[in-house]
Amino acid sequence: MKVSVQDISALSLLANPCVGAENLSAALTRVVHLAMEKGAMEDSKTKILTIFHDSFRDTPANKVRMSACITKSKVLEAPFLDAITVNAATCIKGDFEIGIHEFSSSWASLYGWMNANGFRTTGQDPFEIYHNDYQSHPEKKCIVSMYIPIVK
Repeated sequence: MKVSVQDISALSLLANPCVGAENLSAALTRVVHLAMEKGAMEDSKTKILTIFHDSFRDTPANKVRMSACITKSKVLEAPFLDAITVNAATCIKGDFEIGIHEFSSSWASLYGWMNANGFRTTGQDPFEIYHNDYQSHPEKKCIVSMYIPIVK
């Protein structure tokens, strides 16, 4: 795990909301397929991410609200996507190369780092940005950055 504290700019996104961990994969697939159809994935500025509106620690997995998102672009519009913004913030950023079943422990380690270093959350939703298609990785690993908006 590589951790840093950094300021992020606001992100203008198109979101496909879903409820329940079991529905996130389908929501992300729908966003990625739309992006591929419209040619948005060819733009290096395009990012795919998930925003977590609830915590898995406090909410049953089948009731957690999430949004599968893509950065807005001129070529991307769809009636089933909601326009949302992640506000500019100071965040703890954790960079990981992990297996699909290691997300929970990676988030736990990032929150542990936050607590050990005297930070607390702002109440703004945490999110993760995906940097690869884990299916094409030789070890089926996800290269992901996890963000927690914080204050000292």
